[in-house]
Amino acid sequence: MHPILIMGIILTSLLDKNINNMSEKLVSDLRSGRILGSTEAAYKVLDAIKFVSEKYPRILSKYLIEWIPVFMEARPTSLVMINLIRQFLEEYVELLDNVGADEATYKAHIIISKIKKKVEEIKEVVATLGSRRITDGDVILTHSYSSTVIKLLSKALEREVKFSVVVTESRPISEGLHTAEVLSRMKIKTTLIVDSAVRYVMKKVSKVIVGADAVAANGAVISKVGTSVIGLAAKEARVRTYVAAGTYKFGYETVFGELIEGVVLSEPKLLVPEEELNRLAGRVIVKEPLFDVTPPEYIDAIVTEYGLVAPQAIPFIVRDLHGWPPKLRPISELLREVSAHASL
Repeated sequence: MHPILIMGIILTSLLDKNINNMSEKLVSDLRSGRILGSTEAAYKVLDAIKFVSEKYPRILSKYLIEWIPVFMEARPTSLVMINLIRQFLEEYVELLDNVGADEATYKAHIIISKIKKKVEEIKEVVATLGSRRITDGDVILTHSYSSTVIKLLSKALEREVKFSVVVTESRPISEGLHTAEVLSRMKIKTTLIVDSAVRYVMKKVSKVIVGADAVAANGAVISKVGTSVIGLAAKEARVRTYVAAGTYKFGYETVFGELIEGVVLSEPKLLVPEEELNRLAGRVIVKEPLFDVTPPEYIDAIVTEYGLVAPQAIPFIVRDLHGWPPKLRPISELLREVSAHASL
C-alpha cells in the first residue's frame, strides 16, 4: 500500500478516535446529570456539532447520523435538546437540498448561533415576565438549577425588590448547592435546606418558582426529581407554583409527561458515605432517578415568552405554533435525509 494512503488511514483513525472520545464524554455527562440545566445540555450538543463542522467538515454528516441518536438517548427528558436539534437539522437539510454539502457544512455554525440567539432572547422575555410576580417581602422556594430562574431572580433584583430565596439541595446531583452559591454571590439572602424539609418550610414560603427540562402538551412538567413533591406541598399550603419555561421546552411528540422516559442512576457514592460502602456492598440496591413529572394540577402558571399560561392552556399554544396534532418532522426522518445526501 502506498505510504501516503497508509498515512491517510492512520490520520482518519486518530480523528475518529479523538471525536469519539469527545462525544463519549459528552454522553456520559448528559446521562449522569453533570451538565446543569436542560438548556445548557442542549447547548453542549450544539457546540459539539459546531466543533466538528468547523474542524472536520468532511465528516459532519457522518457525525450527525452516528451521534445525534446517542445524545438524545442519554438525556431523553430534555425536550430542549430534541427541539433544538430538530431545528438545526431542518435548516441543515434545507441547505443540503439547495446549495449542497460544502456550503451547508460551512454554514452549520451560523445556524447554531442563530438558534442560541433566539433561545437567549426567549429566556430574557421569560425572566422579565416572571420577575414581575416577585414582590417585596417574598420568600421564594426554588429547586435544582435553572439558568432561566437565576435570570428571573436577577431581574427582580434589578427592580430593587426585597426578597429571599430558599433552595433545596436537590439530590442526588445536589445542583442546589450551585444555585445557592450563585444566589449568594448576587447578594440575595439564601437559605439552603435538605430536600425532605420542603413541607416543613412551606408555611414560610410565599411563591415557588422552578425551571423545567420539558413541558408536555397537557401541561405536565418534567423536571429534577423532587419537583412534584414540592408542587404537592405547595398546593396543600396554597402557595402558588410557577414554572419558567419558554416554548422551546414544549414537547410535541407526547401529550403526557409520564410517557417521557427518565434517567435513573445507580451510583452508590451519590447517596452512601464512602466509609459505609463496603458494609452495604452487595446487600443494598441503589436507585437515583434524576427526573419526575409534576402534574398540571399542581402548577398555577407556566411563564412563557407569550406570557403566564395556565397548564391547561398549553395545548392551545402548541396548536397555534404547530397545528394539532403538531406537524413536526421526526428527527429520524431528517437524519435519513442527511444520510441520503452523504451517500451521493
